[in-house]
Amino acid sequence: MQSGAAAQRRLRATSFLSSFDRFTIPPLLVPIHRALGVSLGTASLVASAYFVAYGLSQPLWGALSDRVGRVPVIRGAVIAGALACVVAAAARDIGVLIVARTFGGLFFAALVPTAITYIGDTVDLGHRQHALTIMMAFATGGIASATIVGGVAAQLLSWRWAFVASAVIAALLTVFLRGLPEPVRERSTHSFGRQVHAIVRQPWVRVVVGLAFVEGAVIFGSLTFVAASLQQAGVGAALAGSAAAGFGLANVLCTPLVTRAIPRVPAPRLIAGGSSLAALGLFVAAADTTVTTAVVATVALGAGFGFLHSTMQTWATQVYPQARAVTVSFFASAIFIGGAVASAAAAPLANAGRFSVIFLVAAAGATLLAVVGSLLRARYPAGAEHVVTADESTAVAL
Repeated sequence: MQSGAAAQRRLRATSFLSSFDRFTIPPLLVPIHRALGVSLGTASLVASAYFVAYGLSQPLWGALSDRVGRVPVIRGAVIAGALACVVAAAARDIGVLIVARTFGGLFFAALVPTAITYIGDTVDLGHRQHALTIMMAFATGGIASATIVGGVAAQLLSWRWAFVASAVIAALLTVFLRGLPEPVRERSTHSFGRQVHAIVRQPWVRVVVGLAFVEGAVIFGSLTFVAASLQQAGVGAALAGSAAAGFGLANVLCTPLVTRAIPRVPAPRLIAGGSSLAALGLFVAAADTTVTTAVVATVALGAGFGFLHSTMQTWATQVYPQARAVTVSFFASAIFIGGAVASAAAAPLANAGRFSVIFLVAAAGATLLAVVGSLLRARYPAGAEHVVTADESTAVAL
């Protein structure tokens, strides 16, 4: 049996892989559009399809991990996701690429929410946000690495090599995951439908999921187009991807600040401050399209995301612990469906080169999240982990 620290290192590696694969796409949109002879809006469907599959499959993975265990789900998803990356790297037309990336999103979707649930199962509430913050730093490290690797691969080799890189990381991770213990917990004996019915009856679950949708639309919907806006302005893929990497790098560098702030700053202020910082970055991106403004914008987005998302994640793990896996999966689903909806809605604007409008709308959304999200979190009972009532105990496993 591994120590808790060893298990967490393996979970962090899965979050790195999931984010790396997801964010190889933004610096590849323009190269794909040119190489395959499709419009930029059509190329952006590669990202949208991934986000949709990633988001919609989250609740199913949560239910499956409750049934068969956290570790089998993680291992199986890594292997299947690697195969999807190989198909994407070999795709010769946009249709095959979209299908391959859809399956990639489907399988890699299992990794982060299952890892979050694993931490929820094994780490007490007092230390949980710290553990989730460190894991998120690895995830955003994956984002930074992906945007750099994707941009460099597209400019110096081919956009296909970015997917090869994901497949190689996944292959290495299958070895690294050997010996990961299954957390001790009571397995669910109730159907997925009954768990969902119990969850949707909880008003605070609906609040957290709704806020997660807005967060995903604001952060991931806008981040998808940062590199593309630079490339359309004549910046090379490698430099554009490196500029977009400011998001992940800032988040990693801010991790010590976030971990120190967690016990000292109330959760509503962390949500308000993180969202406001993200809004500031998006206003900068809307003002002008240059490498400098892109770096400033993505750094502000990454730093703001660090304070915002770790707080939201912790809230998701505590709001309904009796069905934690499915609750967290709905939370994650909302984030990535929000990103998918926003990127798909913004595709016509991207085709027209109106990236400033995309960033301006996202900035307004971040401002709204800062106000509404902080007010709602302030109303949540302090230190609450939902207590099951007699009626609810028949619908979810205790």
